[in-house]
Amino acid sequence: MAGPDRGGRSRGAAGVRDRAEAALSARRGRRAAAAKAAEAARDRTAEYLLAARLEQLREQAAARTETAAAAPWRDRLAEVAARPLDEDTAGTVRA
Repeated sequence: MAGPDRGGRSRGAAGVRDRAEAALSARRGRRAAAAKAAEAARDRTAEYLLAARLEQLREQAAARTETAAAAPWRDRLAEVAARPLDEDTAGTVRA
């Protein structure tokens, strides 16, 4: 059996305590690493979701722009020519 150390404790108890403290420190280190990894994963997820939403908004804006664009004049000319003239316009054309 080992004799007491300088603090009056037996060396066997000190060794057990040292191993327990080392294990606790290792757990804390693993916990800190896991928390850091989780934070990084949350950041990547948030960036991905933001990028996906921005892409959706761009697509919606592009779709609105496409549908809101006026038809070229040549395509509308037949439609305009087919409309009857009102009195004011007819009088101006005759004069």
